[in-house]
Amino acid sequence: MNQMSSRNRKLVYMFLILGLLVPIGALGMPARTRSQAGQPAQSGGMIAQMRHQYRLGETTLGDVDPASATMNLVLLGMRGIAGSVLWVQADEQKRMKNWSELEQTTESIIKLQPRFLPVWRYQGWNLAFNVSAECDAVADRFFWVKRGGKFVMRGIEQNEDASELYHEVGTLFGKKMGRSDEHVQFRRFFRNDPDPRWNGRADEEINPDGIDNYLVAKQYYTEANEKELLPWIEQHIMERSLFRSYPARSQMDYASAIENEGQFDDGTVNAWRTGHNDWVNGYGREIFRTPGGDITLGATPEELEQLAANDPDHSIDDKRFWLDRYQKMTNYTFWAARSEIEAMPEMVEARRKLKVGKDLFNKQDITQAKAMLEEGLKEFETIFDKYPMLLDELEIVEDVIKAQLMWQYVMRLYREEIPENFPMSEVWNRNPHLVNRFNEQFLSKVNSGL
Repeated sequence: MNQMSSRNRKLVYMFLILGLLVPIGALGMPARTRSQAGQPAQSGGMIAQMRHQYRLGETTLGDVDPASATMNLVLLGMRGIAGSVLWVQADEQKRMKNWSELEQTTESIIKLQPRFLPVWRYQGWNLAFNVSAECDAVADRFFWVKRGGKFVMRGIEQNEDASELYHEVGTLFGKKMGRSDEHVQFRRFFRNDPDPRWNGRADEEINPDGIDNYLVAKQYYTEANEKELLPWIEQHIMERSLFRSYPARSQMDYASAIENEGQFDDGTVNAWRTGHNDWVNGYGREIFRTPGGDITLGATPEELEQLAANDPDHSIDDKRFWLDRYQKMTNYTFWAARSEIEAMPEMVEARRKLKVGKDLFNKQDITQAKAMLEEGLKEFETIFDKYPMLLDELEIVEDVIKAQLMWQYVMRLYREEIPENFPMSEVWNRNPHLVNRFNEQFLSKVNSGL
C-alpha cells in the first residue's frame, strides 16, 4: 500500500510538473519580431508582450569591446562595476580634455549601459558645450553642437520613450543654437549648413524640413511632453509644471528671435499669436496635481470654484494658495500677458520703428533716424501706459534705453533742447544703472566711428 501510494505520488508530481510547463511556456515564450525559417513573426508569451508594451526591453544588453579590460569584469558578472570604472575614466578624460579618448570611453559605456539616460545627456552636453568651445571657427563649433544633439538622438533610438532625452535635444537645438554668443551664425547654419555635403541646405539628420531651430526644438519638447504622459515614464529634470511649459516657450522664443532679426510682418504677429495660444489654451488648460489638489494654471475664479467643488479633500482656499504658488513658479501670468501684447500689430510696429531708427543711425542718416526713433518711442509710451507690467521687462527696457540714447544724441547735434518729459522718460528715470552702462558703450561706439 505504501509502495503504491509512493508511486501514485510520483505520478501526480509528474503530471503537475507537466501541467505547469504549459502556463510557464505561455508566459515565458520569447518574442520573435522577425520571420525566422519561413515562419511568421510572433509576439511571444505574456511576459514578452508586457516587456514590449511597457518598453522594459533593451535594444542591446551590452556590446563591450572584447579586447578591453572592462570585458573581464563583464565576464565575471560585474557589469555594474565595469560601468563605474568607465565612468571614472570618462571623468578623468574630461578633466584632462582628452576628447577623443573620452568619446571612445563613452561609446563603451553606452554599449554596456544603453538604458542609462545620464550618459546620453552627459556626453551630448559635453560635445555641444565643452568640445565646441575648443574650436576657433564658428562653423567648427556648430559641427560639435550638432554632434552633441545627434548623440542624444542616438540615445532616443535606444530609449524611445525617454522624455528626458527628447527634452535634452530640444534644449541643444533651441537654447544652445539660439542663445549662445554665436547664435546669429548658428541660427543661419541650422537652415543653411556650411558642410559641403548638404549643398547649402539644412542638415537633414537634424532638420529635415529646413525650419527654424526653435521650431525644431518645439517639436522635441512636444514629443517629450507626450512621452512624459506614459504611465511608466518619469522625468527627473525639473518640476513637472516647468517641464511641460517648454513647447509654448520655444514658440515664443521663435517669435522673439525673428523679431530681433528684423522681421516685422504678419509672420511675426502670427508667431506670437501661436505662442499665446499654446501658452493659454494649451499649457494653461493642463491639469497639475498639487498638495492642494488638481489645478489648471489658467483657471478663472469660477473654474477654480468648480475644481474645489469636485474635490472634497481640499478647500477653495487651498486651491487659491497653490494656484498662486504655481503661477509664480512658472511665471504663467506674465507670459500670458506678454505674449498677448507682443501679438498686437501696434507692438510689432513700434518695435519695427525702433529697429529701423537704429539702423538709420548706424548708417549716419541721423535726420531720418531721429524721426523714426521718436515715433517708435511715442508708440511704445502708449503701449506702456496701457500695460505698465512692461516696465519690469528687462529686454524691452534695454531696447528702449538704447533708442533713447541715439535720439538724445541727435537732438544735441541739432542743438535742440531735450524736454523734461521726453518719450519713455519713466523708463529712463527708473533705470539709471542701465542708462550709465549703455551710455558708456554708446559713446565708445560713436567715438570709434560706429
